[in-house]
Amino acid sequence: MNPASTDVFALAEKRLAWIAQRQSVLAQNIANVNTPSYAAQDVKPFSEVLASESQQAVAVQAGTGTPSSGQAASGRSLDGNAVVLDEQLEKIAETDTAHQLATNLYKKYVGLFRTAIGRN
Repeated sequence: MNPASTDVFALAEKRLAWIAQRQSVLAQNIANVNTPSYAAQDVKPFSEVLASESQQAVAVQAGTGTPSSGQAASGRSLDGNAVVLDEQLEKIAETDTAHQLATNLYKKYVGLFRTAIGRN
């Protein structure tokens, strides 16, 4: 991705779409915390999404993410479930923080435009 040609609004839109998709996948993991043989899923990191899809919208379907990296170390429960609730809740908190940051930056950028055109 060429930083000189980056549209801030398009980048913010991609980031927010990625955040929404990740929240959906993490919610699915939590909903299946008691499902036998269920393995936690996650989406690709945002940096990888930008590298692979420089100008395309983020379109990852729930359930098509990659297995969570912490699963091998965490092991599985007796019924084969590999969802660790604490890890999922931590990821949700990280994603919520990223959402707040993205929306705040978007609002600040809009505020700069409003100031530049004299509509503050």
